[in-house]
Amino acid sequence: MKLTNLLQLTNDIDGQTKLFLTINQQVYPLAKLKISSKECLLYPGKQAMTKGKMIHLVKNIHSFDIPTYMVNQQELLPVFGIQILPEQNSIRLT
Repeated sequence: MKLTNLLQLTNDIDGQTKLFLTINQQVYPLAKLKISSKECLLYPGKQAMTKGKMIHLVKNIHSFDIPTYMVNQQELLPVFGIQILPEQNSIRLT
């Protein structure tokens, strides 16, 4: 999934919604985001980032047409979709 697709899919979601990563069927909080000219890397951590913080971090980049990957140790896993969980006020990237 490209970063532009992720932003479009979450456009109407509340900014306080927390983001999580699904890696090897385990759910981890999305704690860190790194962007380069070639890719957007999503790192698991201890505290979940909100959608609002993610938007703040990416608002000044020139091109959103970059692939998005979840980082699992040294392995890059492509993001294929999202699961919106309104009852938990969260989004899981898969």
